[in-house]
Amino acid sequence: MTEEKPDFVVCIENDDVIVRINGKATYMNCSPINDFFERILMEGHNHFEIDFANCLGMDSTFLGVLAGVASKTMRNDPQGDVVFANLSPQNKQLIRGLGLHHLPTVKIEDNIDYGCSDESSAVEINGIHVDKEANHEMILEAHERLMELNRANERRFQDVVKYLRRDVD
Repeated sequence: MTEEKPDFVVCIENDDVIVRINGKATYMNCSPINDFFERILMEGHNHFEIDFANCLGMDSTFLGVLAGVASKTMRNDPQGDVVFANLSPQNKQLIRGLGLHHLPTVKIEDNIDYGCSDESSAVEINGIHVDKEANHEMILEAHERLMELNRANERRFQDVVKYLRRDVD
């Protein structure tokens, strides 16, 4: 019997919010981490380190969630940052393809060992299904962020956004 890993492991050390992704990060499991990011940003945290070493892939919804975190850290005073660490070539290509690397608060680093100094302080966040209406709204917001970020994304996601707006309204 194999032990199932949590989708996300979070650790907060001083002002650093470290998030390790396990497996795939998609619209199916990113609602809880999106809620976590919203709460932690409101608490004033401003420095995020996202470890992709165990990330097997991600979709546009998750990338839109990350774009939201990066955008919100830009508005803070002082400005925060979001470090994307240990990206596979495929995940790096996804981030660059959608333009997240152009956000001034985003940094891409390789071969960084992110982890909690005290593993007992780590919090596991598993993706759960939320009510359909809330999930649709999160997916819509994520894609609208991506469309604002890069003109090419407008063409990529216009049909998705149109469909989701119809469902949310």
